[in-house]
Amino acid sequence: METVSEALQRTVDTVSSSISAVFADLEEVAGAVTAAAQAASGVPRRSDYLFLRQDLANFIKLHSDLIIGAGIAYAPGSLPEAPHWLEWWRAQPKGEPRFVTHDLNPDSLNYYDYTGREWFTLPSAAGHPLAVGPYVDFGGINVSIITLCVPAATPQGTHILGCDLTLANLEGVFLRALQLRDPAVVLLGPNGRVIASNNARIATGTLLLEEDLKRADLSLDVSPAGSPARLPWKLISLKK
Repeated sequence: METVSEALQRTVDTVSSSISAVFADLEEVAGAVTAAAQAASGVPRRSDYLFLRQDLANFIKLHSDLIIGAGIAYAPGSLPEAPHWLEWWRAQPKGEPRFVTHDLNPDSLNYYDYTGREWFTLPSAAGHPLAVGPYVDFGGINVSIITLCVPAATPQGTHILGCDLTLANLEGVFLRALQLRDPAVVLLGPNGRVIASNNARIATGTLLLEEDLKRADLSLDVSPAGSPARLPWKLISLKK
């Protein structure tokens, strides 16, 4: 008979490998961005990155079981055409991903200042891929998401490649791997918010209550081999 510890380890391995696959492909796209910047004659323009539309469309389709969108946020002042520029595409039930417009006018009431968002600032400062969240995407679809972010270093600054995962999609991966109803098991983000759980009382996207934390029994880090900083999640089982 399988032990709780074995079920937790299987779940950690499954979640980690699923996220690692997404990170790996996003890093390939980021590498292409860095190469394009280095190959450009002078300061790169938006036209030097036109390949991203197809690359990101392919990426979104490849990982459509997990992600709902992906894009790039350029380093402030890195493009001659605009001081700030963000390109994001969202998956569609059929056909090509749809371009998502953002108001990048600082004088507008609906100005979306991506340079102050954690999904942009944290990987820029860390200099390595990072999972950010969960948080509510008020600038997009108004649901709780996690953004996987990969920095692309260029002579003009660090651009951020990112993709959005809904907690619902992650919860599906988690529950299929865990296959336990008891005890309560929680996949927890670094901000104390619940990414997924097998207990209806512990809702995804909410802060894990202090009383639940006190019941923590087994705890495993969920991180790709050799890269714990990029996926700072924990899998925790709770005592009754």
